[in-house]
Amino acid sequence: MKITKITEGNITTYFYDGVKKRRHFKSSDGCEWWEEFDEKGNEIHYKDNDGCESWSEYDEWGNEIHHRDNDGYEYWVEFDEKGNEIHFKDTEGVERWSKDNPDIRRIKTKIKLEK
Repeated sequence: MKITKITEGNITTYFYDGVKKRRHFKSSDGCEWWEEFDEKGNEIHYKDNDGCESWSEYDEWGNEIHHRDNDGYEYWVEFDEKGNEIHFKDTEGVERWSKDNPDIRRIKTKIKLEK
């Protein structure tokens, strides 16, 4: 399916596959990107004409648990059974743990500082 919109002289075209697992966006000002989705509608792959590209993985509840991009940045997230984030870690040295408690929510964050 193809949808074209004209806004303030800019022509924007969206291309969808029949099952909405892929989407392509292209505008007359040169911007262009592609997306791919899993069967639950979560974006699993993104790419644009500026050279940015990323991939994501999700758990069974739709929470993003892993993300990486073509620049080498990556992060991982863990969730408890209620969908609360309990652990985050990335390739830049940031790591945090969250613990739910009925009375208080504590978050401990560890950040790696560059010298």
